[in-house]
Amino acid sequence: MPTTVITGANRGIGLELAAQCLKRGDTVIAGCRSPGDAHELMGLVPERILELDVGDEASIASFARSIEGPIDLLINNAGTSASNLGLSRDRAGVIDAPIDLTLDLIRINGLSAASVTRNLVHCLEAGSQVANITSQIGSMVVGANFNDLPYATSKAVMNMVTVQLASQLKDAGISVVAFHPGWVRTDMGGSGADLSVEESAQGILTTLQTFQHADSGSFLRWDGSVHPW
Repeated sequence: MPTTVITGANRGIGLELAAQCLKRGDTVIAGCRSPGDAHELMGLVPERILELDVGDEASIASFARSIEGPIDLLINNAGTSASNLGLSRDRAGVIDAPIDLTLDLIRINGLSAASVTRNLVHCLEAGSQVANITSQIGSMVVGANFNDLPYATSKAVMNMVTVQLASQLKDAGISVVAFHPGWVRTDMGGSGADLSVEESAQGILTTLQTFQHADSGSFLRWDGSVHPW
């Protein structure tokens, strides 16, 4: 059975990715900040639920030490929003957004993909895949008109992490891809979003099944179509 590691697996897209990976027979190792409170995740009965705060290097290192591998699929999904860090929408724009909070979100949403992956690189081998759940807001094309500097910048950083990881890991046969999951009906996306978590997760996993190593470093939508940088 393939082994899949998912960060931020206790809710939203991460929870659904865990559910669908388990349904197809994967051994799932799930990371989340408070395993004792992750009741829905516990109900899925993954192989392991490990404590992981992707904004904390020590937590990432401890998480990685608990995993022996090999890992077939690593999904860097954990993240948050500026509003979850206490910033109101009317202060999130480039003129007003606090730099310290912006840096916090960059660390949590963007650089964590680098930190988690390099701490687990010993578990990756030829044929392994790394999927970074980013956002279209990290695109220069889309993000230019999105009035949320912390979030847009953090996802742009994740996109850069993706292409650099792809370059560094290419010769080892490890593929790395960034996914815009769509506008999804989650706590973050809201009830008016276009996609259900089931549709988004299924699209991502279906795309990964046929993803070619030659395309490592791509930025894709959940349905496999190419997203502009």
